[in-house]
Amino acid sequence: MYTRKRCAEMGAVATSVAVLAVVGAAVSWVAGVVYYLRTLQSLSGPKAGQLRWLAVVAWPFVLKRLSGAAAEDATKVNKALVAFFTCIMLAIAAISVATNLSRVSG
Repeated sequence: MYTRKRCAEMGAVATSVAVLAVVGAAVSWVAGVVYYLRTLQSLSGPKAGQLRWLAVVAWPFVLKRLSGAAAEDATKVNKALVAFFTCIMLAIAAISVATNLSRVSG
């Protein structure tokens, strides 16, 4: 059986994980913005204006139309989005665990 002290220690660990997950979400969000701007800057060709507007309005629908450096940067944007949502889910779970352990130890 876990003691109240043990629950408090585990709650502190869960809080630390939540803080790290929020920091990870912020970092992945910034990385996504940087690569998104690089994607928009590297668009070229006769339909660059249309692609740029479509990338702003409907990101998932423009991905197959990109090529070259824009496609490479778009791949990095998608990876940053996956990392962002993973960190958010981890933060929510860790906050839930920390809250429950805080309630049990208090």
